Amino acid sequence: MELIREISLEDLGYDNNSDPEKRYRLRKASRAIVINDENKIALLFVLKHNYHKLPGGGLEPGEDTKTALKREVMEETGCNIKIKSDIGIIIEYRDDNDMLQISYCYLTEVYGDMKAPSFTEKEKSDGFKIKWVKIVDAMKLLKNDSPRTQSGKFIQKRDLAFIKKYVDFI
Repeated sequence: MELIREISLEDLGYDNNSDPEKRYRLRKASRAIVINDENKIALLFVLKHNYHKLPGGGLEPGEDTKTALKREVMEETGCNIKIKSDIGIIIEYRDDNDMLQISYCYLTEVYGDMKAPSFTEKEKSDGFKIKWVKIVDAMKLLKNDSPRTQSGKFIQKRDLAFIKKYVDFI
């Protein structure tokens, strides 16, 4: 899978005074551009922190990226998916919590009946809501977001890069 970009504090407009020898905790995650039969993509709006994100999340022990992706998309959108192709990888150096996150993104499509999402208690308390939007509207929403947290700013930059890569691909 192609490395699309690496994101660090400097990319978010922060000074990076971190130790060059810093040890990061590794987190691997899977993300998806999920397309429905109306050619719209799934976005999650996180009300509490004021940003949108692509469906996806961290790998659990023993999962590969595709297994984790199918589980996360089902939980967050209520959809079964077919993986169509790879989009790419983004690496985030999240100094705020000493984490190096590698996100693997895939192009997917919905198949079968859609169910209600099954958000975690934290996702519910953060105000997660699913939206289905045209790709151009997804880009506008993410560009116009004003995340309230450093994590949200990383997510905004990451998911805009994934969507741009997809748009350049089609």
